[in-house]
Amino acid sequence: MRYWQTAVLGIGCFLLASWYSTSIVRGDDGQVLILNAATESIKNGQLEVCGQKFLFGEIEQGKTKAIQYKVRSDSQYKLEVEFNSGRKLEQKLGEVRSGLDFEDILILNDHEVSLTR
Repeated sequence: MRYWQTAVLGIGCFLLASWYSTSIVRGDDGQVLILNAATESIKNGQLEVCGQKFLFGEIEQGKTKAIQYKVRSDSQYKLEVEFNSGRKLEQKLGEVRSGLDFEDILILNDHEVSLTR
């Protein structure tokens, strides 16, 4: 009887460890759409979320750029952009929670970034 309890406990620990490691590696899915609502084009930029950095090139005025990422931890968005004029804008915003999927829109205007869910 004692061996049976040990076997059940061992199998339970194995299943728990497998589930935990799979959830960390796989993560949940996130997608963010960057909308350039400013009066000039974006020359280039970088988005950082959940420890992942995404570089992107030009986004014309009124156009969008979609970025997909894995939600691996609690985080927030950090967006840095450089406009064609050389002016730069950097902002941290929003909240991303592990265990959930996200579809957000970051709207850039001339002076700030706003988040729409």
